[in-house]
Amino acid sequence: MWVQAFLLLVSLATLYYGAELALGSAEKIGRYFRLSPLVIGLVIVGFGTSLPELFVSQLAAARGRGDIALGNVIGSNVANLFLILGISGVIAPLVLKTKEIFKQLIMHLVVTLILIAVMTQATLTPISSITLLMFFALFVYMTIFKKSPEEVEKQLNIEEREQIGMQAWVKLITGFALLYGGGELLVSSGSNLGELAGVSPFVISAIFVAFGTSFPELVTSLIAVKEGKDLDLVIGNILGSNVFNVSLVMGSLGIYDVDTSASYAVELWSLLGAALFLLLLYWRGFRFYRLTGGMFLLCYVGLIAHWVTI
Repeated sequence: MWVQAFLLLVSLATLYYGAELALGSAEKIGRYFRLSPLVIGLVIVGFGTSLPELFVSQLAAARGRGDIALGNVIGSNVANLFLILGISGVIAPLVLKTKEIFKQLIMHLVVTLILIAVMTQATLTPISSITLLMFFALFVYMTIFKKSPEEVEKQLNIEEREQIGMQAWVKLITGFALLYGGGELLVSSGSNLGELAGVSPFVISAIFVAFGTSFPELVTSLIAVKEGKDLDLVIGNILGSNVFNVSLVMGSLGIYDVDTSASYAVELWSLLGAALFLLLLYWRGFRFYRLTGGMFLLCYVGLIAHWVTI
């Protein structure tokens, strides 16, 4: 057990340094291509920190463990919204006011509704997978190429690009590699610790695996908040990761015979409620800060209690 605990600490350190490398280099590369902090968080950082979910779910489904693959995707989205966004909001005020954020909140709500529709079927059909992958392509297009007037104005106000060299790309790739390796190590060591402690496989999947693959998002968001970076990047990282998890990760599982008949009603309705709540905050002009952040953290605790007792 002590060996697994040590490996768990090593995985956390690996994820921390991987997130630092990925975040710093992604910002430089994004500014070079005149992307806003929100787009950098949504596409570059969001995709990079979703790599653990992609690899873990693919490996689980290929080995006939579709339940772990689905639990990983849904559990990761739960952790992203309620744990990571909750902690970030408690530490620093997150403002939801730009039209670009509104567009991403709508995309996030739509992909959540698609997820609910997919999970009402008995299996993950090819049509469902194609629908999810098409939404992923639309999301990338809308984020990068279909810019709002205010985004275009921001780009025009950039007098000169920040010059980057090969070093920035190397750091980005290295950061992603550390995120993947750290996520894999955390999943394996956390799962082993859970088994040694007599925890059921479902709880391991819903808590340890999902939290392990979401840990890069947590570290990346905390670093952004701690270093005073543009907080749009935090929101973009979380929303982008959730969209990637559902549209790309789950969409890519269509080549396997994944059973979706298990009930995830509590998790799915919680995700939908959170997506609607964020839109309400935008419409009312409220910040996501300590009170709302604390509410989200309590919801996460409640979901963990639900997982442990079922």
